[in-house]
Amino acid sequence: MRISEAFDTDCRRVRAALRSGQAGQAEEIHLFRCESCRIEARIAGAWRALPDSRSLESGARVDEAFVRRVLSEIQRERRNRLRARAGLAAAAALLFFFALGASQEAAASHAAGVEDSYAQLLTPGLETFLPE
Repeated sequence: MRISEAFDTDCRRVRAALRSGQAGQAEEIHLFRCESCRIEARIAGAWRALPDSRSLESGARVDEAFVRRVLSEIQRERRNRLRARAGLAAAAALLFFFALGASQEAAASHAAGVEDSYAQLLTPGLETFLPE
């Protein structure tokens, strides 16, 4: 048997003794040498130190009106948060489409030079020759 196997067996024995609450002097000596068993012992001790959850609960009556007010405020806050998100999303979409339209307008106006713009003002379009 190797040393690590003996140590693992020792750890199993110590942890079983800790779980059952029957740790003796040999187990306490092992806890000084083994950090993982020491952590297990601390966790087990902390769980045993916690009071029973039934003793923490009080038998006082709950005010139903208070609970209703709290729940209605939570629902109102959720609706307001959803409304604010929807408003921000709509504003972002409008801003995006405005920027897209402005960039297309700028691209179209830059495509036609200044001379073309003046030429369109001076020459009549086809609309003047077509009967109405």
